[in-house]
Amino acid sequence: MRNDDFPFYYLGTVPAWRDLGSLRGTQSPHQFDKGKYHKQLKELDIEHLYQSISKLMKDSKAFWPADGPQDGDVASYAGLFERLAWHCSGTLRVVNGTATGGCEGARQRHWPENEWRDNTNLDKARGLLGQVKHEFGFQISWSDLITFAGTTAIKASGGPAKKFCFGRIDDVDGKRSIPLGVEGVKECRGNKFCKSNFECPIAFRWPEQDEDDHSQCNLTQPDHRLQASHSVGLIYVYPEGPKLKSSAKGFAEKQVHNRSPGLSALEVRDTFKERMGWTDRETVALIGGGHTLGRTHGNCNLTGTKWASHPYNDVGPFFEAQAGSLRGPTDGTCGKGASAGLAENTVSSGFEGPWARTPSQWNYDFFDAMLAEDWEPVKSPFGADQWRTKNR
Repeated sequence: MRNDDFPFYYLGTVPAWRDLGSLRGTQSPHQFDKGKYHKQLKELDIEHLYQSISKLMKDSKAFWPADGPQDGDVASYAGLFERLAWHCSGTLRVVNGTATGGCEGARQRHWPENEWRDNTNLDKARGLLGQVKHEFGFQISWSDLITFAGTTAIKASGGPAKKFCFGRIDDVDGKRSIPLGVEGVKECRGNKFCKSNFECPIAFRWPEQDEDDHSQCNLTQPDHRLQASHSVGLIYVYPEGPKLKSSAKGFAEKQVHNRSPGLSALEVRDTFKERMGWTDRETVALIGGGHTLGRTHGNCNLTGTKWASHPYNDVGPFFEAQAGSLRGPTDGTCGKGASAGLAENTVSSGFEGPWARTPSQWNYDFFDAMLAEDWEPVKSPFGADQWRTKNR
């Protein structure tokens, strides 16, 4: 079972059924006191915390191997920890001048965020950090631990992280995330809270976009949902970008796909600037920094399998092919032996590959390649529309 192989897993992931009493108001969990926590922080050994995370980052575990070796690099969880911090913080949205969401509260540990498809396999990142949380206990909140782990990942990998502000406290459940949208209810059943709320009655497509392609949710929805991403369950935008209609300028019939970089740029600005309050400069830094360490995972074709119509990597909070396994299929569908459904055979987003030549070390390959290389449309083994450089 999960705890047998992953010793601190349940410190980082709270299934919905464990929160139902709190959500109903029939249980009163211990509330965290910000003033008390701020006093405790004066005693926190920050250097020790940094070293604990840095050491863990380079200590690949058999139950969830670190990325790197499949790309000829050293093993490192840097990209995974950075993604965890981005996705926890990425629920930030600014509606009518008021900011909400963000990583304070660490609600990604709880339902509904822990069942969003864009948080695929981040339960493993939180489970790994459970080792550090177990070591430091109440000296560090999950909110601070998750964000500090992302900062540590950048700095310990040679990146330009220079400061960090502690002081976030944790929520006792995910109630404050329900207004952001509910996608999965696998572990939340038999309660008035356990209702999906991901449809967008008000949505749009770009004029050049294929009418059969996904639509984008408007910022405002009839139920006053705080909708910043273009789909409930996503943190930001659809990563593959909009698909051009056949009559649009730039459409190429013989290409593997016709995802539009130009329309993608409009989506990025709509989400990050208009809905989250970022400047263009900050958005460029966010995208570049978020696509330097680590990699994407989609090295498995589920066509013809029982997961083809309902991919296991979309079903939280455990994102597993078999109950209790915390991994992909072990029947030969996604690799064989000890690495079946793990490591190089992992499926998260469905896109496949690193963004840099040394994904364990900070570098500027992402920007260099974007500006200097020619790119061609391809599909990942999973079947996702993506791009690669022609000069390989």
